Amino acid sequence: MKKHFIIPPLLIANLLAGSPEKPCIETSGLWSGDAVVTRQDIDKILNSPSSNQEVIGTVDPANIPGIPMAPAKSVSEFLSGKHTGVDKTQYNLFNPTPNHLLRGLSPDRPDATESPITVDAGRYQIEASLFDYRRDRGVETFTYGQINMKAGLTHNIDLQAVIDVRSETAGDWTTFGDLTLRLKYNLWGNDGGDTALAIMPYVIAPNRSDEWEGGIIIPWATDLTDELSLGLQGQFDFVHDGNDHETEFLFTAVLGYPLIGNLGGYTEYIGVIAEDRYESYYSGGLTYEINENFVLDAGVQVGLNSSSEDFGLFTGFTKRF
Repeated sequence: MKKHFIIPPLLIANLLAGSPEKPCIETSGLWSGDAVVTRQDIDKILNSPSSNQEVIGTVDPANIPGIPMAPAKSVSEFLSGKHTGVDKTQYNLFNPTPNHLLRGLSPDRPDATESPITVDAGRYQIEASLFDYRRDRGVETFTYGQINMKAGLTHNIDLQAVIDVRSETAGDWTTFGDLTLRLKYNLWGNDGGDTALAIMPYVIAPNRSDEWEGGIIIPWATDLTDELSLGLQGQFDFVHDGNDHETEFLFTAVLGYPLIGNLGGYTEYIGVIAEDRYESYYSGGLTYEINENFVLDAGVQVGLNSSSEDFGLFTGFTKRF
């Protein structure tokens, strides 16, 4: 939390000149004698301001120039702002999370394994497939602009709306397909920890089809090493096969890793268990981070048995606002 206090001018000069390894010494003015100013002294000022101090402004302890922040316990904790001691439950759709407390961008695309991390409260995110190509037994499907629009409702819940803007199969064009509504609830790991888990129920409202569908998605993730992450997912789908409703179970496992610079990659296995078949897929792709709020991606999906869709190719992006 931001704290109100006065820093005397000479102390400010010391702060800007010093470092935790080489504390400053002030020998005149308000700070007479060989008074050593250490990081612990600064923390005392930040955390326990005197009650009789005049309020002249606000200072965020994380943003004092010349004073490096104490290291966070983990990367995810640093990105979440948890190291500042801020209670992020205070933020909601109408009281947005400030920029310096945002989590690292964690989109659900391009792999099939969803992220257990939610969009920060009061923030919005678009995940879009610019181009998606699928081929199955000689039948080709082209989709342009599958869009997932997300809104952070609370610190651990986001609402998502997914729709295909335009698609074409065997010469038959469809504009604005069925609408999928999803609600992701993070159980733990949003703002630090060794693992993260979420549950995400969803419903498909018929627009071009005549039947309602739905299901529940359960994604889990962890860091295996500093550079290798693992994601697992189980998903129950209640779908309509053209004649009747049936239940399918989809499961995935994905490894994510950095390649070079801002370029990352993933390798994924996807399995689908239906009443009369088993589908098996390999998927892999690349992500490229333009900045902390904008990521490009591309990937492929290949069927591994006769019951699976033959081939898929896709590219898109994620943008946070």
